[in-house]
Amino acid sequence: MALIELNKKQMNMAYGLGAAVVIIGALMKITHFSAGPLTGNLMLTIGLVTEALIFALSAFDPSLAKEDVDYKWEKIYPGLLDGPITGPVTTPSGELQKQISEMLKKAKVDVPLFETLASSIKDMAASAKSGANTADDLAKINKDFAVNADKLQEQMGSLAKNLESLNNVYGGMLNAMNKK
Repeated sequence: MALIELNKKQMNMAYGLGAAVVIIGALMKITHFSAGPLTGNLMLTIGLVTEALIFALSAFDPSLAKEDVDYKWEKIYPGLLDGPITGPVTTPSGELQKQISEMLKKAKVDVPLFETLASSIKDMAASAKSGANTADDLAKINKDFAVNADKLQEQMGSLAKNLESLNNVYGGMLNAMNKK
């Protein structure tokens, strides 16, 4: 039996008032404020003693000894209604796994499909890797082509000079032959 009968509203009010006095006392202590004989130390002490008394009273509160809320555990764990459990128990995670398996079966997602998917991913990775190698090879070929084009241009320039000089020689020879 409780020393003092207090209902929940009264207990909540007492908790709140005690906490308010503690907070005001802490604020007064932090800011070094005092109002006459009320200092931060005194207010903090009064508030903490009040809270301690409230906790002590609530320890003897008989209304806290019984649960006010009757939880419906059998809704979450239907096995509680059946009495003692004798066989395997389906847990919520086991039920979820069962539902996922059924969904995969309906969607016709099975091991061969996953193996095909894995194979396709490996093939795509190999193609991407060879594509990268091919791109490197193409870049090298393009560079070699540019170097060869430069060399060809130099050789064509040299050939043009040689032809011009040969034409000059033949032109000189023709002039000499015409003078005779």
